[in-house]
Amino acid sequence: MRSLKVFTLLITLMLAASACEVEGERDFQHAQLTSNRAVIYVYRPYRMLGAPLEPQVTCGHTTIGIGAGGYHPFTEEPGAISCYASSDPGSKIQVEARPATEYYVREDVAAGITEGHVTLTSVSRTKGESEIDGLKMQ
Repeated sequence: MRSLKVFTLLITLMLAASACEVEGERDFQHAQLTSNRAVIYVYRPYRMLGAPLEPQVTCGHTTIGIGAGGYHPFTEEPGAISCYASSDPGSKIQVEARPATEYYVREDVAAGITEGHVTLTSVSRTKGESEIDGLKMQ
């Protein structure tokens, strides 16, 4: 009887965790680069802890909640672009964006009661492309 309860609990937890993943129709695709814009991809690899949370992330002039397993391309004019989580002012990073260039920022969310703790990390293009592959656009 005890093993049936444990099994049922595990199945319930797995289903709940999978329901927190971003659902979308498209896997990662590069945005169209232009000579007067830069693209900053903010992505969030799927991790079970903190998965149900979707903190709002701002890059430049756009704000969006990015779920676990999702990404968003922020298209901005070149220059110093600030990216930060609305719920966590300490998460702020600066990207010195050049025209017709792609940048990658990984979002990690530690579990919390309401919002969690957000860490934004600028990563290399090689690492960003390998980690963002298969994520869904939000």
